[in-house]
Amino acid sequence: MNKDDKDPTSGEGDHLSARRYDRHVREFIAEGKVPDAAQDARAYVETHPEDAEKSERKAQRGPHKSSFVSLDEILAKGRSVIDRVRPLVDRAANKLRHRFSK
Repeated sequence: MNKDDKDPTSGEGDHLSARRYDRHVREFIAEGKVPDAAQDARAYVETHPEDAEKSERKAQRGPHKSSFVSLDEILAKGRSVIDRVRPLVDRAANKLRHRFSK
């Protein structure tokens, strides 16, 4: 594999998204939108202090793992999608059988 064949998003994180985000931040600053955004944020905090405090606490806790499991996580655990979904389908089928067998 030569240098040009490398996946541009390989490694830690998505490089294309990081570059796009950095470009948007630079444009936001260059367009002079920071003072207006800061003023809007200050007005929000002053008018909705409880919501602002709640949001700040949530942000300080950091990201939380979703209750949904990605396909990659399932495969990494050595379980197929069918193994993961089968109990849910069986449970739903049993409920339907029970409901319509009356």
